[in-house]
Amino acid sequence: MFRSKVLMAAPVMAFLMCGTAQAALTVDQVWADLQAAAVSGGLKITVATEVAGNRELTLNGVSIGAEGEPAFATISEVAIVEQEDGSVAFFPAEIKLQGAGAGTVTVDHEELSISAFEDAGGLGYGIDADSLKLLVNMADGDSFFDGVFDLVSVGGRYTRGRETLGLELSAEQVAYTIKQKDPSIGIDSSQVSDTADVVLTGEITLPEGIDLMSLQSSAAFADAVRAGLGLSLEATQGVSKGDLVDNNPMMPMSVEFLAEPGVSSITINADTFDISTSVDGMTVAIRPPMLPMPVNATTGTFALGLAMPMVAATEAGDYGFDLKLEGLVLDDAAWGMFDPASVLDRGPLDVALELGGKASVDMLDLMVSGETGAPPTTMPELQSLDIRTMAIKALGAAVTGTGAFTFDNSMVAMGGPPLPIGTADVRLEGGNKVVDALIKLGVITDEDAMGARMMMAMFGQPAGDDVLTSKIEAREGGSIFVNGQQIQ
Repeated sequence: MFRSKVLMAAPVMAFLMCGTAQAALTVDQVWADLQAAAVSGGLKITVATEVAGNRELTLNGVSIGAEGEPAFATISEVAIVEQEDGSVAFFPAEIKLQGAGAGTVTVDHEELSISAFEDAGGLGYGIDADSLKLLVNMADGDSFFDGVFDLVSVGGRYTRGRETLGLELSAEQVAYTIKQKDPSIGIDSSQVSDTADVVLTGEITLPEGIDLMSLQSSAAFADAVRAGLGLSLEATQGVSKGDLVDNNPMMPMSVEFLAEPGVSSITINADTFDISTSVDGMTVAIRPPMLPMPVNATTGTFALGLAMPMVAATEAGDYGFDLKLEGLVLDDAAWGMFDPASVLDRGPLDVALELGGKASVDMLDLMVSGETGAPPTTMPELQSLDIRTMAIKALGAAVTGTGAFTFDNSMVAMGGPPLPIGTADVRLEGGNKVVDALIKLGVITDEDAMGARMMMAMFGQPAGDDVLTSKIEAREGGSIFVNGQQIQ
């Protein structure tokens, strides 16, 4: 609810990105260009007074709003000054954004300057500030959102090529403090975060005739992507630390975390939707009342990635899913809650999973369908699945496997499932050791263990001391064989 109100101020930045330069930059030209860009975006800039000087212009009482609507942004004063390098710089005073209802965003800053310069496709912009502080205050009945967002040593650059828009933004530190409450959805929380060395880079491929200001619906966005709109973003960060307390009576939380440097990226175009994130390591401390006693967990590298075809084509496209978790270690307090006698192997948990294959899917069609409620015009179809890596190590046991399957989709149109055809090879080491430990721990009985061992013997072939292997075959018609024995 509150987020949507804050985003109403997004056009303030959007129209700044839509100007075009016709000649060498001057104060009058840039000011006129911004006003024209605002009008093209359905906005209006009004000024109480304009004071002209030598190669500069001072605007007092600046207001920005939609035509016929109250202003949602005000700036007490803006100095526009021509620079020696041919650019024009803006030096704003305090900035306030007014959301719908009782909500405001105040932008405080030190040494903030915004520069406009000529670029191949129009005006480019740069930003520099010793500090930027956003104070967000929203209230609606019993609900509220109070946030303070601090950015230190901010630098950025927005460029307009003839076919692409470029974005670079960096800050030595990004920190925030948030308090929020919304009884309707059970939120009553506070959180703080502090992240070092944040860098964002990106590029937007902008086809001719596409106006970013017009992309107000999923259908408009889908049409633009089909026409060639593309987005590529990458964000890197240094060490990040934070604290979260949620007083939700259903599931109260109190968590402290520390994350090592990481990187995230997203690519969207007519060919693919690709998103990934990774971090070098994490430490998490979970405190009461979420658990009866404080517990700590640490990990090595954590990585997650997902790629899907974006637009349905005559041939199926590539998809992929990657998950990696290295060295998840719980402290003795965590283990002690369910294994006080140290029966289980307390070695680190490692997970590596890499899946891929071919699929026929139209993500844009599904996006529009989700917004409108209309059924999608094309139904997704899984064509193949490759288990490239499957490796799980926990409690002293290890499971590994690979496989490759294709899918018969002839029954899907009649409501049936896609039928797999292919094989997978699986290897289990240390399975009996884990069963013995669970018996000693009292989690399972000897009778339960007998059933588990029978299942392992049925589906696995001995291949060494406490080692079982299985070959799983899915054949045409839906039959399944394990080590040559039909089970379906």
